Amino acid sequence: LSTQSRYVLLASEEMEVAPERMQYANKVELLLSLVGYAVGLGNIWRFPYLVFTYGGGLFLIPYFVCLALLGLPLFILEMGLGQIYRQGTLGVWEKMGLPRFRGVGAAACLGSFFVGLYYNVILAWTIYYLGRTLGSLADGILPWSDHYPGYTCPDTVLFASAGVAGADDLVNVTTGLFNPAYQSEFWCPQQGIPTAASAGDVPSGFVMRTVKPTSCPARAAAEFWSSQALKQSSGLDDLGSFNYPMLASFALAWVLVYFCVYKGVASSGKVVYVTAILPYIILFIFFIRAITLENAFAGVAFYLQADFSKLLTTEVWMRAANQIFYSLGVGFGSIVAFASYAPTRQKGNFALDATLVSVINCGTSFFAGFVVFPILGYLAHELSKVNPCIQSDDLLDLKSVGLSGSGLAFVAFPIAISRMPGSFIWAVLFFIMIFCLGIDSQFAMVESVMTVLSDAKVAPSLSKPQLAGAVCGVSFLIGLIFVTRGGIYWFTLFDYYSCLAVMFLVCMLECIGLTWADHNILRSFAGKFKEATGWTFGVLTEVLYAYVIPIVLAVLLVMCLSTVDVMGARGSKPYPEGTGYLPEWSIYVGWALALTPVAVGAVTFAMTPSAKD
Repeated sequence: LSTQSRYVLLASEEMEVAPERMQYANKVELLLSLVGYAVGLGNIWRFPYLVFTYGGGLFLIPYFVCLALLGLPLFILEMGLGQIYRQGTLGVWEKMGLPRFRGVGAAACLGSFFVGLYYNVILAWTIYYLGRTLGSLADGILPWSDHYPGYTCPDTVLFASAGVAGADDLVNVTTGLFNPAYQSEFWCPQQGIPTAASAGDVPSGFVMRTVKPTSCPARAAAEFWSSQALKQSSGLDDLGSFNYPMLASFALAWVLVYFCVYKGVASSGKVVYVTAILPYIILFIFFIRAITLENAFAGVAFYLQADFSKLLTTEVWMRAANQIFYSLGVGFGSIVAFASYAPTRQKGNFALDATLVSVINCGTSFFAGFVVFPILGYLAHELSKVNPCIQSDDLLDLKSVGLSGSGLAFVAFPIAISRMPGSFIWAVLFFIMIFCLGIDSQFAMVESVMTVLSDAKVAPSLSKPQLAGAVCGVSFLIGLIFVTRGGIYWFTLFDYYSCLAVMFLVCMLECIGLTWADHNILRSFAGKFKEATGWTFGVLTEVLYAYVIPIVLAVLLVMCLSTVDVMGARGSKPYPEGTGYLPEWSIYVGWALALTPVAVGAVTFAMTPSAKD
């Protein structure tokens, strides 16, 4: 036998005599953990936006193609690696007989750690909003409403065409609101209706009119988000003091994550019965309510409108691939970690499990659009009554409010909820749903890091609760930067750059390590694959993993890096949403975030002896 083959046999023997590994109590816990991890905030606040931005219903074509060629095969691969070799993303390569590929696991672990640092602040925002909602029950008005006690709408500037500027009924002098009959006679700047302080020059042919409206729901919600929730500073270089209410929410979020993972999958496997199932119940309740709202079907039509021209653009395919990666969560080590704890006493086909979870994930994304867009249609209808720059049949007018990401979850949806009957109930349900969607994705990333540290015996004397406390405590301390007044800018920087390269590289190297490093390892994996699933790891499958996926991922990586605005952090570019600025030096911080996991993986690869050594 060759040295390499002996190493593979030795690894197999070690696997058989290794101490019993912690396992999920049953297969249901494993599946719920995977669903909870994969189905996250992006399914609600990202996917529907991508659908209507990139071709409407036709976006599903590149989306499902990318799922079939990239997402599902990689999900099956990571499930197989974890379940067959019973190790996390670092130790699995030792068991396979490719110790140098531990660098791939190190990169995945660090990428997961980086995401976990800033992802938890979303839970903090949710806790803050939920707390403020419950705290305002006595007032009977949601705190971001324009009718909340103490809030006054600022003076607002309207630009009416010269032909109607003198009309007596142009604006109601009592309410300060425009007459809808003249809606087409107003000029609308890009940022929507400006305040008197922010208004620019009057365009030719229009007359500026300053009014004091009694209703300004979008402005009230946006100001609550920036001024009260975030206490937002002027930019990244203006860190400011701690935002203490948000700091308390952030600390509570980490405490809750700790109690989810402090016993490993023994505790998190029980939590997912709530965090993975409850969001579906609430989402269905919201669906029933959404389709009964006024102008709901205008939102649905906008969601599903088809634009065939966009199907031929490379950007659409890149966005579809990115969404598949972010949504399924491949390349971060969490899937490998969860699969390594699969219950051995219950035989199962991990390929079918991966397929089931992937279908549930993608189906949830699509279904979420039928919740989000009816509500946005209702929001457009409501705001068109007070804002001449928003029409009820064109949801693009809502871009100044927010159609994706934090703008959707913490500005647009709260506006719509505040104008619904029974608004407190809907607000509580909404933020509970957001919290559940976020926390099981968060503790999956923490579990991935804990699994790597445990398998690598970094701190063998620490018990599982102590290890969980160490990971959560360190993450909390580093993450304190996100709950300063400048925290939203650091959140944006981490969100944009921390996963820019690592997930594509990790998945590409997983395929290369399996198919190219040593044929004996591939044959060994193929045999175990067939034994566990009944499916043959045939020539076409080998071609997919050896050639198709690595080549496509390499192309996507190049495209992703080439489309990055490398000077996007110049002081001339306002962010986010027109307020605050990113200093020029932040571009270097961003690239450091993007490349650090790659560098750590490369160093680990270089310093680890090969099996032949």
